[in-house]
Amino acid sequence: MFPRLDLTRTESPRASAEQALNSYSERVSGQIAHKNRRLSARRTCQAVAVTVPAVPQKYSSTDIIAAQAVLDDWTSQNRFDPVRWNAEAAILVYDRPLHNRLLQLDDLQALDFGAPGSYHSIAGTDGRVVLAGDFGIGAPVAAVIAETLIASGVTQILSIGTAGGIQTDLTPGQIISIHGAIRDDGTSHHYLPADAVVRPDPKLTARLEASLGDALGRRGSVWTTDAPFRETIEELRFHRDAGVLAVEMEAAALMAVCELRGAAFASSVCISDILSEQGWKALFSEASVREALHTMYSAAVATLVEPR
Repeated sequence: MFPRLDLTRTESPRASAEQALNSYSERVSGQIAHKNRRLSARRTCQAVAVTVPAVPQKYSSTDIIAAQAVLDDWTSQNRFDPVRWNAEAAILVYDRPLHNRLLQLDDLQALDFGAPGSYHSIAGTDGRVVLAGDFGIGAPVAAVIAETLIASGVTQILSIGTAGGIQTDLTPGQIISIHGAIRDDGTSHHYLPADAVVRPDPKLTARLEASLGDALGRRGSVWTTDAPFRETIEELRFHRDAGVLAVEMEAAALMAVCELRGAAFASSVCISDILSEQGWKALFSEASVREALHTMYSAAVATLVEPR
């Protein structure tokens, strides 16, 4: 609607009308320009947020930062001594109470390694098997740890963690040997194309399962996610119906890293919480969960210490 004209003013009606029209046109033009800017921004955001990675050609391109270069930098800072480093295998643990308990009970020797977390050689292995812990959780940090360990000479990695059960028959402390992962993380997609299926090394997995013995409860796939606070009921139902056993945060990325870099990988998790349509039930402090974590660690050590 046009503004009402004030004919009592001293200027001519024509001049007043033209002024009002100009004012109205400026407001409308400004509103249209603002709307166009919003639409343009929205289209731009949609255009750059479609796929991960944003540049699929990266799979045939050259890495800029090599893990070996990082090790060299650590060496120059006295944060890594390649002469004293003998590690060929590593056990990754994410549960902080487990890691703290292991440091109290086991005869572990601290090692200098510049990556996040703490690193210790396991007794009786002459530094060949390393315990890595206290570095956090999630795919990105796990990938960084794996990359630098592999560059340092590690050829076997075992990951020991917890997972949220999504199948209704799973119980707290039940141990699962991971045979594959749904790649709902971001990190794995920077290592392998989206259509690549990630799996652990079959021989190392078989050795880990043999070490677990009767303690092993299930074998199957997990759902790897970067966003635990965005695990939704729709996703729960989808993955549960597909037969996925549990949800966790590292397996897909570690499988992708180890496949690309040529290292063997295997993993087991125990059920530490339950997800359902009724909500989330935390069970991390249950005795069965604590016992299962120690059982998996002992099995991991036995797997890497035994002759291949």
